[in-house]
Amino acid sequence: MYDGIFFINHALKVNQLSVYSEQERFEQTLQTIESIDAKCPNNAKFMFDSSPTRPNHEYISKLSDRGVSIIWCGAEPNVQNFSNAGLRSLSECISFMMFIDWFKQQDIQAKRIYKLSGRYRLTNSFVLDDPSYKDSFVFAESLDTWMPKSTIVDKLYRLRLWHMDYSLLNDFRKELQNIFHDCQRYNIDVEHSYYKNLKIYNRVEVKKIGVCGNIAPNGEYIDE
Repeated sequence: MYDGIFFINHALKVNQLSVYSEQERFEQTLQTIESIDAKCPNNAKFMFDSSPTRPNHEYISKLSDRGVSIIWCGAEPNVQNFSNAGLRSLSECISFMMFIDWFKQQDIQAKRIYKLSGRYRLTNSFVLDDPSYKDSFVFAESLDTWMPKSTIVDKLYRLRLWHMDYSLLNDFRKELQNIFHDCQRYNIDVEHSYYKNLKIYNRVEVKKIGVCGNIAPNGEYIDE
């Protein structure tokens, strides 16, 4: 049994605005993998990639050599259409559902599942195991919404890193369908929709969840 399974959502190849080149994005992804191996040596790593065109074969090969299993979801027409339209939340939800449906057919067990965005790194604030996390989703502290007060949800979760007890995977898969529908129906993003749909479960909010990196559109450094 692994101490942690890491689900890495990523797009190795992007058509949208990014201050980083494809090569720079790949190099940052290697740092992501190195940080996982340093903070949780007994791990399994899975990347679900939503690039609208097939990622560079050399990049995939090098990540595979580092123990990363890669599932390319970008060939799915809805993922492509939403990605090309700039509808990140919808594209991300479909990719995540596709990946989880595949993952559930594998015989892989772990204490916890960690969702980490590609290009970001685990920091010394990352806590691998804590008794208070049992049977819970763990997020960085929720933030007040920036949306108008008439919105259906008043808070949001930052999603660069979050994690859940392994036993919550089926519940999360069910809620992910609701998250997708809410993003589509109410025109909210996944950050707001996660808060709306997961607040009925046991949750732990921490001041520092242990992730850092640079935002793609402007290069701003974050440390959460």
